[in-house]
Amino acid sequence: MTDFPRVVSFDSGITMVVTDLHGNWRLYERYRELFLALYEQGLAQRLVFTGDLLHHMGPEEEDRSLDIVLDLMALQKRLPDMIFVLLGNHELPHLYHIPLSKGDYAFTPRFESALGSHRQLVMAWLEGLPFYARAQAGVALCHAGAFPGTIDSDVLMDLLFWSHRALLEEIALQLPEDARPALREELGRILGVPYPTLARTYLAVTSAEDPRYDDFLLGQIVTSSSRFDDLWAAFFTRNEREYGEERYGAMLTALLARLSQGYSSQRVLVTGHLACRNGYRILADDRQLRLASGIHAEPLSSCRYLLFDAGRPITRASELLPGLGNI
Repeated sequence: MTDFPRVVSFDSGITMVVTDLHGNWRLYERYRELFLALYEQGLAQRLVFTGDLLHHMGPEEEDRSLDIVLDLMALQKRLPDMIFVLLGNHELPHLYHIPLSKGDYAFTPRFESALGSHRQLVMAWLEGLPFYARAQAGVALCHAGAFPGTIDSDVLMDLLFWSHRALLEEIALQLPEDARPALREELGRILGVPYPTLARTYLAVTSAEDPRYDDFLLGQIVTSSSRFDDLWAAFFTRNEREYGEERYGAMLTALLARLSQGYSSQRVLVTGHLACRNGYRILADDRQLRLASGIHAEPLSSCRYLLFDAGRPITRASELLPGLGNI
């Protein structure tokens, strides 16, 4: 079997898949308790979250993003090799010190502020999250789906061996210490906000003595990297809505082929990320199941989870439909 650092492989076992909880503790708790009950009964052996645990758009007291992450970290220690989390597009910006917003609403500051003493452990955990999962059954999982870079074998291989730390260190070398004060001032001028305010608002950095003081500056430079563009495209792809059915189908074919390398043939992709009526959608000629376990389910009462046997061959996405459940 070919090992890719950003891919986890499941050879057997009933696998429960949950997507996009976005800080909703009530939903998280219900899925967690359902899995634990199934696990105790021998009816499920693995729980996979496909990313976007973070960022609730409601009142601050309803945003339990950090509680979900800490609880999952504890659950992974309690049940090693049974709890898996893939990186989502709402986790990604925190690794690169960049703000994420929708309209006038900024998602990232609240979580940055909440991290407090948990920052080092949580950031190390986020840094280590895989991007993809694949099963002997021929079912692959990721957060968002295929993207144009999947057709370029070099881009996709770079992603499968990705190092966040290496890219950040590469960019940091472009920022010599003596140049940073002028760059901070220039960035503040461009954005119309003094740099100390930017660092405090977006990264909860309150002092120029904080080792993270230049992280916001670093993040702005990172976004100019072509390698980062490929990473961003992988996590923010809007699938057929962005690229059209035919082009997206070619991207999906390339992604599944690469994930098949040195392993069983991957024929179906399961993702979250985008809204779906009734909690799921079959797309790409029956080769992708889009799942909505939280806010992306329209209506919310239709949110779904998936159960499938990681060892039993699946050839079409529609074969997964009997494993859909509703809480």
